[in-house]
Amino acid sequence: MNRTVGLTLRRTAGGGVMFALGFGAISAGPHQLVALSAAAAVPQMTPVTSYAVVLPRPERTAAIIYTEAVSEPTLTAAPVRATLASTVRKASAPRIPAGPSWSVGSVSGARNGFTYGYCTWWVANKRHVPWRGNAAQWWWNARAFGYAEGSAPQAGAIMVMGYSGTSPQGHVAYVETVNPNGSFLVSEMNWWGVRGGGWGRVDYRTVTSTRGVLGFIY
Repeated sequence: MNRTVGLTLRRTAGGGVMFALGFGAISAGPHQLVALSAAAAVPQMTPVTSYAVVLPRPERTAAIIYTEAVSEPTLTAAPVRATLASTVRKASAPRIPAGPSWSVGSVSGARNGFTYGYCTWWVANKRHVPWRGNAAQWWWNARAFGYAEGSAPQAGAIMVMGYSGTSPQGHVAYVETVNPNGSFLVSEMNWWGVRGGGWGRVDYRTVTSTRGVLGFIY
């Protein structure tokens, strides 16, 4: 038994090609391919018109971003202690060994208008001395330059001694420190009353009596 199969090609109105497949009756004899009738053809395809659908655009919404406010740090200046002790470094007192006096030997320094080796040179090396003259004359010469004078020893003052048999030109020394009991430590040059002292040599001694002292230049 054979089944008749028919195939028809048909061009549609849109330009495409349609395939039509048909089946014939079943018989035992030989068969031929027979074209399908026009009535059995596939109905003509009508083109479909497409429409574009436009969706509405969503409205724009303004976005507001909030940030946490952080206060700026306040800069505070550290307290400044403007005291004399913190701004002015005091001169350290010399180390006092055992005994009332000692000698440190020869020292060197710049020229200051006085002859090296004498007491006047050493004191002028310790502080500014604008006047001239021998040691005993300093008591009157300092007044002409407006320097204050007195009878009490003070650290940094100049001790002035008058003329004597052992010091015909007088003597000057520099007051280093004043002790609670009223005595005071001086440094000096060309003083022969201390072992190891003398010309061109510096010694330190503790003065307990102001006999022979004219006074102090501040």
